[in-house]
Amino acid sequence: MKRALVLTLALVLGLGIAAFAAGPFSGSWSASLSLGINPITTAISVSSFSSTLGVDYTMGGWTFASTSIFGILGWTVQDFTANGTMGAFTVASDLLFNPQSTSFTTWDTAGSVSIAGVTLNGEFRLNGTGTMKDANGYDIGAVSGSGWSFGASGQAGDMTLGATAYFNAYDDGYGILAVQTSRYCFCFSSIDLTVSFPFACIAEVDAALSFDATKGFNSFSLSTTGLAIPNFAWLTFDAEIDFTVDSKTVTITPEINIGTNDCISVYASLDGNIDPITGALVGPYGITGFTFDGFKISHTWNGVTFTDITSLDSTVYGMTGDYATTPGKTYWELFEITSSSDSCCGGALGFTVDTWFGTENTGLFGWSETDVSVSIGVGSNFTITTGLNVDTTGLTGFNLGFSTTW
Repeated sequence: MKRALVLTLALVLGLGIAAFAAGPFSGSWSASLSLGINPITTAISVSSFSSTLGVDYTMGGWTFASTSIFGILGWTVQDFTANGTMGAFTVASDLLFNPQSTSFTTWDTAGSVSIAGVTLNGEFRLNGTGTMKDANGYDIGAVSGSGWSFGASGQAGDMTLGATAYFNAYDDGYGILAVQTSRYCFCFSSIDLTVSFPFACIAEVDAALSFDATKGFNSFSLSTTGLAIPNFAWLTFDAEIDFTVDSKTVTITPEINIGTNDCISVYASLDGNIDPITGALVGPYGITGFTFDGFKISHTWNGVTFTDITSLDSTVYGMTGDYATTPGKTYWELFEITSSSDSCCGGALGFTVDTWFGTENTGLFGWSETDVSVSIGVGSNFTITTGLNVDTTGLTGFNLGFSTTW
């Protein structure tokens, strides 16, 4: 009787999910739990936890979505979005809340329309007064207030023209509208005019003219990328000239183009008067040579890929994370094995094994640590993930997670 009841409940739940997914609703849910392990005391602690639940509802050409993010401290982000068309207009809106401080974070709405080859766009952003966090739960340090932007762009022959006006707002450099002051006003901040065009043997030159409310004329700049040097095919330059009322700045950024193939990649850097952060030349402008920093060998056999990355300057290229800068983790070699294949019921099976070697460790051959991650697909829309970390002290971490879509 109990078995029949369980089977009936499972059948009803499965049919309910199938009907739910077949309608206008869709979504995804993923979660991951990581445990830290002390190899000496065998004490176990929760090092991280994350869970993201997303639900979409589509109706009449519009998609309404809710994204809830949970962390080790609880519910951290609640995001609502709406995207669709209204006549000839395309509209996108994003409403963000911070559940930790029970506060409203931001409301951002943008719209655009194309008429006779000209694209018009506008955006409005309203910031709350509580703790500001983005959709990933990170503090964004934004000020309260509201801001606007209006723009237009189009082409005339080989030229691309554009203009954007900002009102109590500015572009933060990453294409995101940011509120300028803690005011709720339609106050002019600046206007940017841009034009791109080919010139002589240069494929494209970008020109930008900017005016703002405090200085009037702000700046004028000319820039281009990929300038080739005759007889030096391996060296190109990006160049920019910036003019203000009382100054002119020239920025030249060289780039090495050694090239890659399917098996071997070589990494190199230029020597000389080069800013280590921006990569641009600084006066006196000069390049004295270049240094080989490392190389990578990668090849795939029957679905299994082996990669060896060797660093010649204590920085392992192609890595994620902060291994190159973490004290005690100056790694100079990475062996990686990855594989993917079919799993049960239409799912996929994949695993990655990363093994690092360093100069500051006592393991055999300088072995430092090994990370293992495995994903197992159970059907086409449910995946289980797991992994572990082992270093010279023993087993230090274990994680388990899953993701599903409907």
